[in-house]
Amino acid sequence: MSTLKDVISALKEVLLLTDKVDRTGKVLSEISSELRDHDRRLIRLETMVEISRTQQSNRDPKKLEPE
Repeated sequence: MSTLKDVISALKEVLLLTDKVDRTGKVLSEISSELRDHDRRLIRLETMVEISRTQQSNRDPKKLEPE
């Protein structure tokens, strides 16, 4: 009987571990999606800053030079 209990206990642990791995995979998938979204937003902001700098330098090139 002891061996049977050990087998059942081991199977329970395997099932719990499998469940944890599945949940972790889902969480990582969500985080990955959010990271891609943040990356896209950052690229848009960087583009806006570059366009603004270009437009400003075309108006008055001295404003962008360090003092």
